[in-house]
Amino acid sequence: MNKSRLKRCGASLLLLLLLLALWPTCAWAIDLKILSVAYDQHATPTESAPFTVVVKNNEGSTQFAEVDITLVNTETEAETTLTPVLTGNIPGGETLTLRDSYRIASGTYTVSFPLFDGNGVRVDRVQGKFPIHIGTATESLKVFPESIHLGSLPAGRRMHPLPITVSWSRFRFNRLRLDSPFSIRIYTDNSARFRGIPDAIRHPPAAGLISSNGWYTLPLKIYNLNYGPDIQEYGWDAALAGPPPVDDDDFWKGPPLLEGGRNLGSASWVRVPDISEMTSDPTSWRRLIGQDPFDTRFATDSNVTGDFTLKSPFTFYLATEVGPTAPEGIYSGTLIVELWSP
Repeated sequence: MNKSRLKRCGASLLLLLLLLALWPTCAWAIDLKILSVAYDQHATPTESAPFTVVVKNNEGSTQFAEVDITLVNTETEAETTLTPVLTGNIPGGETLTLRDSYRIASGTYTVSFPLFDGNGVRVDRVQGKFPIHIGTATESLKVFPESIHLGSLPAGRRMHPLPITVSWSRFRFNRLRLDSPFSIRIYTDNSARFRGIPDAIRHPPAAGLISSNGWYTLPLKIYNLNYGPDIQEYGWDAALAGPPPVDDDDFWKGPPLLEGGRNLGSASWVRVPDISEMTSDPTSWRRLIGQDPFDTRFATDSNVTGDFTLKSPFTFYLATEVGPTAPEGIYSGTLIVELWSP
């Protein structure tokens, strides 16, 4: 019994060795590599978007190469392979530049370049550094509601329960087909309302709400999903739970630093400036969303486009803080939501 088992095992081992010896060498992956890829970051649906791929053959003989340009829609996650695929025969040790242009439907897509050899084996894959944007020139902005009544403001902090909805659309690019920076920023324009206390040595900024006599101000703060520490940092999931509570100093003023004090700029609720305080430096603005590939605060290795947009429509919330010395009266202000681009 044991001898028959050994015979069967020996026969199986011999058959396996024969199969390995007879296996055609062409079934193994060919040494092909993608050296570089190039494509425009923006295009319109009515024009052909060009793609260029440089492939190197590291084998000693001529080899067939196929590159399937693959797009994934960032909204629907639908995957598309552009046709016809890029193909060519590359002499041993040489490079080949593959080019073609394609019409693509409107949308934003991630781009990848899988490379296959003549046996259909994927031997390399390069991920496009930038998404590709396909669309027609547009720029629009709408805010609802257009007028906000805060009602009677109690002492202390209070969030207005009604969210303000911002619908936006923008598709622009520069002459090099690169991203054009833009921002949707928010500020007050109270120059016609605010005068300050007569004969005062120093006047506060005109931001926020202004009393009917023009003497006093009540600051406004806003919150949207772009602001404050995320759930990994502080544990508050705003996407599920809504705006963080205004009575928590860690959200209102910012979380404490290890050295003490407050982490400026990381508060969830942030102050709305007045146009009189804003300069040409974007750090003096209050941006709700935008894209700026030249601003190191937004452009990183994982976000090379500097994109901090939110899907349209998005919402933001308003909150006030009435201090113990705030005079009674009727307060109002002009709040501007603006789509700005250079």
